[in-house]
Amino acid sequence: MNQNLISIFAGVGFGAVAALVNYFLAFELYGSVTILLGQVFVFLALFTRGLLSALVSTVIASVAVYLYTDNSFFFVTLAAEVIVVWFLFKRQVPILLADLIYWLIFGMPLSFWYLPTVIDVPTSFLVLVLAKLLLNGLLYTALAILLYQLTPKTWRNITMKPVPDSLRGRVFYLSFLCIIVSSLSFSLLYTVRSAQQVEQQILTDIGSKANSLRQVTDDFINTYRVAVRNLRDSMRAIPSYPERLELLRITQESYPGFVSMLLADADGRILHGVPARQFQVLQNNPNTPPDITDRSYFYQPKATGEGYVSSAFRGRGFGTQPILAISEPFVTDGEFQGIVEGSLDVPELVRLVRRTDIDPDYQSVVVTDNQHQVLFASDDLRLRTLGHFEPTTRPNLYTQNLPLTQIHERDLLFTQRLNTQGWNIYVFSSPELITQLFLNNLIILSVFLTLIAILFAFVTRRFAQELNRPLEQLAEQLRDNTDSPLNVSSDEMTREVRTIADNLTAARQLMVNFNRQLQHQVTEKTADLEQLNMKLQKLAREDGLTELLNRRTFDDLAEQRYHEAMATREPIALILMDIDYFKQINDTMGHPAGDECIRCVGQLLKAHFERRGHLCGRYGGEEFAVFVSGVNDVRKLVEDFQDALATYCQVNGQVVPMTMSMGIAEVRQTYGGGSFRRLVAEADKLLYQSKDTGRNRISIQSN
Repeated sequence: MNQNLISIFAGVGFGAVAALVNYFLAFELYGSVTILLGQVFVFLALFTRGLLSALVSTVIASVAVYLYTDNSFFFVTLAAEVIVVWFLFKRQVPILLADLIYWLIFGMPLSFWYLPTVIDVPTSFLVLVLAKLLLNGLLYTALAILLYQLTPKTWRNITMKPVPDSLRGRVFYLSFLCIIVSSLSFSLLYTVRSAQQVEQQILTDIGSKANSLRQVTDDFINTYRVAVRNLRDSMRAIPSYPERLELLRITQESYPGFVSMLLADADGRILHGVPARQFQVLQNNPNTPPDITDRSYFYQPKATGEGYVSSAFRGRGFGTQPILAISEPFVTDGEFQGIVEGSLDVPELVRLVRRTDIDPDYQSVVVTDNQHQVLFASDDLRLRTLGHFEPTTRPNLYTQNLPLTQIHERDLLFTQRLNTQGWNIYVFSSPELITQLFLNNLIILSVFLTLIAILFAFVTRRFAQELNRPLEQLAEQLRDNTDSPLNVSSDEMTREVRTIADNLTAARQLMVNFNRQLQHQVTEKTADLEQLNMKLQKLAREDGLTELLNRRTFDDLAEQRYHEAMATREPIALILMDIDYFKQINDTMGHPAGDECIRCVGQLLKAHFERRGHLCGRYGGEEFAVFVSGVNDVRKLVEDFQDALATYCQVNGQVVPMTMSMGIAEVRQTYGGGSFRRLVAEADKLLYQSKDTGRNRISIQSN
């Protein structure tokens, strides 16, 4: 069959495999530009069947890339890469160097010109995309060269003579290829993993801060709503009009967020307002509207009979600063009598938001009301108070976990929360954390590869000089007769190679001795494993911190003793105890101190109960359990324990006073009347009874 036709069929086969890999196994590092490991098979087609086969493979593989990315640009770049690499290799340029030349001279400049026409990204991010394309090209080219070494010669239509024909050159070339593949693979995978971790950190951080801001704004409004409602209710109870006005004044002075407050009748006429001086100016101003019937904070409570929080607006009469109106209606016998209203200063909200833990270097905040008017915006966003703001989501090349918007030509990731007033809380984060991560990894990788290349060039040169000829002679003698002593002319070998020759003869005996030592070590390791198994069994039974029985082992042994006691009618008791206010110990003294306190409790339980033959276990956290049998006065026993515990625990030489709440389920008469699980449930119920009645209590029940 014609060789060109065979090459075309081979190209179709390689291209099909490349297309499948590119479509199903490609993964994204940033945006729509993917890691195209399927190109390994395109280059294998180039190395084994020639340029025609590789071009056919390129067309098929590019179709898969187009379906994956919806971008036909790869048809041009991948085909051009194959042609340029083939052209340079035919002129004795190493393949990896040829691919590097292509990307530096053709691929990256072409991509730099084209990509901004289809995606809108900052120049810094575009540089990272181009660097990723370069690393991607070097990775699949190096992989293809290594796989070519494993390809059977019968599959090759052409013979690609390695450019380095010396031992030094070949060792360096192949070794460096291995370093390239492993380093690039690790770097790309590590970068993806690190980027995912940074993305998750950003997602968690701005999400928690958005939740916090939502709660802050809710609490802020609710505080003033309650104040207005309480004022309305108090006025209802006061018949004297002067006293009502005095109460209005006191409320406004007590809540500095209220820049003004007013009373209005059912017709919307303002009856009185505070501060009184501003109200007097309002009354004397002929241009001020005589009523507030056009204000939503009046007609909404009048229509619904319920309290109302307005959107943000600029005041009139009492001032022109941005305010939020909070009003409550007066309704008597179902008839609307008027409203009491407080004008809440928006800058007061601004001061509150500024106290949140937003990182000003990477994060910004915008709070808008239910009409999307800006109540607060970080200074760096340059948004006008009461201006309209709704972020427009843009295609996100940085991450799929968060939406992306642009404010004043600045890319920002953001999350959004809605509070109970219908306000929007936006927390923005700069994607520079992600791009900076990739840039740092790229710099580290470049420095690492440069140092490795220099080191390998030096090492392989020395290695080839010292081993080339003597190793050939040694290999020939070993091939002819491996039983005879190795003999190489001293004129043609170094002292190190002579040592190798002597050691090869001694290696046979060394191997025998090694096998004997290995047998001995196996015996020793077997004994060590048996001891380790014993330790593991102990760890499976005991709690690691207190060395008491863990919950599972305690339940098993206690249930056995329970059934034995039921048969012998011996009095038993199950004690569940919990350290009081243990969280306070952890919060004030730290978790290491808390662990030390738990250890002290375990030691005292051993000394007080376990040495008397009773079962002690740690039930979890700060909760412990004791199974007592044959004791007539259980209360006296646990009271003695409580007395000892009060001063027993010491941390850093300081006594930590501790108390415990206890629940004791005792069986003295009703034998066989229940199960062990029921006994546990009764003790647990009694424990919570002790905690609910004030802690440091002993609740006991006998059956």
